Amino acid sequence: MPTRPLWTCPKCGVKLVTKNLWHSCGRATLDDWKARMGPRGRAFYDRFESMIGACGEFHVAPALTRIAFLVRIRFATITRITEDHMDCTFALPAPLDSSRFARVKQIVPGWWVHHLRITDLDQLDAQVGDWLCLSYRLMGSQLHWKGSGGQGSSHSA
Repeated sequence: MPTRPLWTCPKCGVKLVTKNLWHSCGRATLDDWKARMGPRGRAFYDRFESMIGACGEFHVAPALTRIAFLVRIRFATITRITEDHMDCTFALPAPLDSSRFARVKQIVPGWWVHHLRITDLDQLDAQVGDWLCLSYRLMGSQLHWKGSGGQGSSHSA
C-alpha cells in the first residue's frame, strides 16, 4: 500500500505525517543551529547526520530546543551541542540494553527513547550507526506499526 506524502506546514515549513498535526510552528533553522556550533560541535553534528544519511532519505526538522530527523515521523534528535559533548536520542519499539546509554525511557507504550551523551567523535561508531538505522526503519518509516500490532521485543546491544 503506498504511503501518503508528508504534509508541509505553510507557516513554518515543517514536514508532518498528517495535515494540521500539532507542532510548535517555530522559526528555528538549521543555519541558526549551525551558527552557534563551534568546530567540534559541528563535527559531532556532521557525523550524526551522515550516519542517518547512510540509513536512507530523511528530512531535518530544526526547532528552538532540538534538531529532529524524520522519515515519515521523527525518530532521532539532537537536543544539545557544545564543544564538549552532544546529547542525542533515538527511538525504538523496545529498550536496548547497553551501558552506553545515559538513560532509556518509555514515553508511550512501544516508544522507547535511548539517550546518548557523545563526548568523542569515536563514540559515533558502527554500533550507533546500526542503532540509528534500526530506529530509522522501525520508527521513522513506521515499519514497527505495519504488522507488529504495536508490540516490540527486547533487543540486546
